[in-house]
Amino acid sequence: MKTIEKIRYWMKQNEVDAVYISCTDPHQSESVAEHWKTVQWLTGFTGSMGYAIVTTKEAAFWSDGRYLEQSQREIDSEIFQIENFSKQDSPSWDQWLAKRMPQNGTFAFDGNVTSVETLRSFKQKLKSKNLRMHSDISGLLNIWCERPPLPGDGLYRLEDVFNCEDAATKLFRVRRTLSESADFCLVCGLDDVIWLTNVRGNDNPLYPFFHAYLLLSQKEAFLCADIQKIPDSLQDTLRSEGFTLLPYEEIKHLIKDIPEGSSIRIDPYKTEVRLFNAIPLNVNVVEAADLVTEIKVCKTEREQSNIRQANILECVAVVRLMMWIESESSHRKLNEYEIGQKLNEFRRKSSPLYLQPANRPIVGTAGNAAIPHYRPSQSTSSIVNPDTFLLFDVCAQYRCGSTDLTRCMALGKLTVQMCEDYTDVLRTHIALASLKFPAGTTGNLLDAVAKSTLWNEGKNFHHGIGHGIGYVSNIHEGLGKLCIEYAPAFPYAFKTPLKPGMVFSNEPGIYRSGQYGIRIENTVIVQEAEKTEFGQFFKFETVTFLPFENRAIIKERLTQRELDWIKQYYAKTRENLNPFLSDDERVWLTKRTDFFLI
Repeated sequence: MKTIEKIRYWMKQNEVDAVYISCTDPHQSESVAEHWKTVQWLTGFTGSMGYAIVTTKEAAFWSDGRYLEQSQREIDSEIFQIENFSKQDSPSWDQWLAKRMPQNGTFAFDGNVTSVETLRSFKQKLKSKNLRMHSDISGLLNIWCERPPLPGDGLYRLEDVFNCEDAATKLFRVRRTLSESADFCLVCGLDDVIWLTNVRGNDNPLYPFFHAYLLLSQKEAFLCADIQKIPDSLQDTLRSEGFTLLPYEEIKHLIKDIPEGSSIRIDPYKTEVRLFNAIPLNVNVVEAADLVTEIKVCKTEREQSNIRQANILECVAVVRLMMWIESESSHRKLNEYEIGQKLNEFRRKSSPLYLQPANRPIVGTAGNAAIPHYRPSQSTSSIVNPDTFLLFDVCAQYRCGSTDLTRCMALGKLTVQMCEDYTDVLRTHIALASLKFPAGTTGNLLDAVAKSTLWNEGKNFHHGIGHGIGYVSNIHEGLGKLCIEYAPAFPYAFKTPLKPGMVFSNEPGIYRSGQYGIRIENTVIVQEAEKTEFGQFFKFETVTFLPFENRAIIKERLTQRELDWIKQYYAKTRENLNPFLSDDERVWLTKRTDFFLI
């Protein structure tokens, strides 16, 4: 019996009319351990964002603009109707379901991984149907016979120079802010847990996370995790810093025991239904953005210094990759998959501070590059076409920071349209990198300002120009995001003004379906600019230094201001990377950054 048939059999047995299958974990993580990849198990989709709804007769899948073509490639359209948020003619999940759901029917979902806010959206959008909500689908998940177990690797701590601040000091900062809003604070986000404890783990293939919760008050700091994974010496250190260590599932009992009359602060977008329902009725719930996220999103001066170092280390490895690509492609055919694997070799050789990849390498040639999050596998990798763009988007975890960058290389002839598109993407990149903006500006406004460079040419791309980046943590970090479209993973983005210390990507692109894709990405840090009679202004500091594809730049399309920006950027690129390069590598870099100095 096929999986979809087994699900419908379970639905019939439990009188369920529709079931919602997601791809998240109890902590609402963007990237999750294999154990939580439920929608991937059901559909065959390999992307990180998507969900499916199965009714007694039909099924549909939704993802965002990054996965428009990928979902169509990977999912069986005879079983699932494939939809996408970025397509104007696509129905939303509730519009689709409303036409198929009976009045007073039963809607099932997994309360262990569904957030409070998601459940509210279910109820609101399907209000007219007067549905019964069924939050226990454990029986359905038993169909997944070969479900991977939760990871069991041990935890570790970064050295003090990379933690930048001891856990006791961080805890003091959090409590000082907590005192203004509530008695208790529930911390569910894994990125928040690792930042506050200075502990890292291996529960995630991309991010140094471990599964845990924190319940904080002015007197207690309960860390609920798999204690067997914590070395004895680290347990002693955590206890000395003020943490009480308890088993992972103990968090539910701690919440049930919160004294009556107390108050607890939660983030409804990060707290799953199971824990929310455990809060006693006589405890006041204060809903707000996660307290730890609010504090950690503005990186300290020491964290910023380390992030600069991590980006230089990554750029050195990528320079070596680019040289290798040019050399190898001159005498043999390369495939997409091997390029991503080769980069890991250069990372390991370039620095002992390298920890792990922070994404499955996005490496695409020709039409594959037009899929923003296309990731080749060993079995499906395409041969690199020299007469178009080779795009690679790579992220890494170093002990001193997380990195995210994208470059396009041209190994053969390019068309006039390709060069025009590349130049316009570069101009859009420069527009954001060189922009000054007043304090209080939110990311959606900056996205629109920068994208107007492309819009004026009648061009566009269907993702934000930038996302927040964590510190030895997740690559996509809230609260802010540079995006005009609402992004479910960044619910506070439209209300979050950019502040000094926030780290973002700057990654405009153009994607011509079936032909080629272009994206240029650097990491930037928000810094203070001048203060005038009109108020305080901020600016972006670029910390990624790599050559652009000069052969694709039409100099005549650039303004003098844009030309000057590139000249200054290339000078900084040589200044930052040359100390780490060999003589041959410095010669190569000089040639690639001398285009505008001739």
